[in-house]
Amino acid sequence: MRRSREIVGLPVLDLKNGAAVGWVQDLVLDTTKDELAGILLEGGHLFHSTKGIPRRAIVSVGKDAVTIQEKNLEELQGTRWSEKIGNEVYTQAGDSRGTIEDIFVDDSAEKLVGFEISDGLFADLLHGRGTILRPHVMIDGKDILIVDNQVSPLDQANEGGFQS
Repeated sequence: MRRSREIVGLPVLDLKNGAAVGWVQDLVLDTTKDELAGILLEGGHLFHSTKGIPRRAIVSVGKDAVTIQEKNLEELQGTRWSEKIGNEVYTQAGDSRGTIEDIFVDDSAEKLVGFEISDGLFADLLHGRGTILRPHVMIDGKDILIVDNQVSPLDQANEGGFQS
């Protein structure tokens, strides 16, 4: 499992011609399919451009760089990672569970796995941040995340998993 924050800022390398084509500015998420739709590049684009590199053109998302087959920009549909950060998390019963601090993707950066949740600075210092995995998400809305009633940051381990 990887944090999206670890991917943003990585250089993007074109394997076809050996060129560095830019840096990852943002991730575009398809929350209906729980997938990464693609990446937006820094530089060379108008502010808030929705053209980016689709996930199918990405060869690998490594620790130090993202490699692509070639730089073919397409219109990407979905929600930007940066738009999800800070969104409120509530249970179906209306209880606050904190805010989204990051989004977890699988190691290949294809599937959305879950969310890193903060319940405030003091709770983060005392208990660490929590993790809400995708199966516990009932509604992934534009501004809020609704989770099942049993999810609580206090029930989660400091490492970001659920305690048994």
